[in-house]
Amino acid sequence: MSILQSGTPNYLKTINKRKVLQEIIEGDNLYSRASLAKRLKLSKPTISALVDELVEEGWIIEKESKKAAKRGGRKPVHLVFDKQFKYTIGIDIGGTSTELAIMDLDGGLILHRKIDTQDGLKKDFILLLVNEVNAMLEDKNICHTKVLALAIGAPGITDSNQGIVMEAPSLGWLHYPLKREMAEHFPFPIYIENDVNMAVLGECWKGAAKDKSHVVLITIGTGVGCGIVINGELFRGGQYAAGEIGYMITNKDQASQGFESVFEGYGFLENQVGGPSIVKQYQSGSATKKENAEKIFQKAIEGEALAAKIINEALDHLAVSLINVAALLNPECIVLGGGISKSGHWFLPKLQARIEHYLPEQSRTTVMLTKLPYASLLGATVLCMKKHALLSS
Repeated sequence: MSILQSGTPNYLKTINKRKVLQEIIEGDNLYSRASLAKRLKLSKPTISALVDELVEEGWIIEKESKKAAKRGGRKPVHLVFDKQFKYTIGIDIGGTSTELAIMDLDGGLILHRKIDTQDGLKKDFILLLVNEVNAMLEDKNICHTKVLALAIGAPGITDSNQGIVMEAPSLGWLHYPLKREMAEHFPFPIYIENDVNMAVLGECWKGAAKDKSHVVLITIGTGVGCGIVINGELFRGGQYAAGEIGYMITNKDQASQGFESVFEGYGFLENQVGGPSIVKQYQSGSATKKENAEKIFQKAIEGEALAAKIINEALDHLAVSLINVAALLNPECIVLGGGISKSGHWFLPKLQARIEHYLPEQSRTTVMLTKLPYASLLGATVLCMKKHALLSS
């Protein structure tokens, strides 16, 4: 769908056409031409002309209802968005693994693959991503013209306008022109965003934060990421660094003593609650050298003393960060994602109790666990659709 500039002869028509399509996509009801005209307060001839164009272009399909009209006569014809008219491609680059997916325009997963990030970085990482994308499209017999856009989530400070990853410690990237590198290989639009920003879009669309306008998503994996939505829009900050809470100080005494960073450039909080930090602390006090963060959490749940000590200290740091975020932004909810969310049933009541103890009632917020296995990939679809005016802002 082309986006025309204000002042052009077809500007009003384009705006109305966009409204029609967005209402069909986002509306809770099945619309006929007549009911859509009433909903949008546009004339029936105007709606009919716009619907005709959208049907001809392939965005919507007209389907006859299975039920007859209440007063008899012809069965009503409903307008249905063709969610597989185009596809989106999402890439979620994590410090440990990178996930790729082809999705339809309703967020339906068509194909999903995962590769090892650190192993890929030792090779030509961009070429690896390009080859994976092309192989996935070939597997599903999807040509490039059927791709609406590709969106990539990168860990770290990301200039989403220029498509540059300003700093990603876990990848060793500094001012890396990710968009330019990928755009050399594909004809469709490519968008670059911080990975957790992309994930919070997915949470607000179909996840734990659905229909909420003020949301914070915090993911804890290799590092700590945070995506912020205010008034329904991503908040990126003045230099695209909003939400970098991995640098938050949650214990001034510990911070003043200095700390050894797991990855160069990682902040204080990441070195207390991130997966590699938890593993490092456990290995320094145990003869066992092959445990991962998930297993250490499980040992803590089972009551092992060393694991419980390390995990409880990490949860103390996390609780302080949540209290600070809630006090500053007063979101409707804070959603926790990443590997830590798998143990959420055990520690969530503790975090909620800490928030309620330290904050006044007006500043309290509900802490929730993500309900989405592919939040960032789903967010990639949201980002692509917003960029092409298929979803309202």
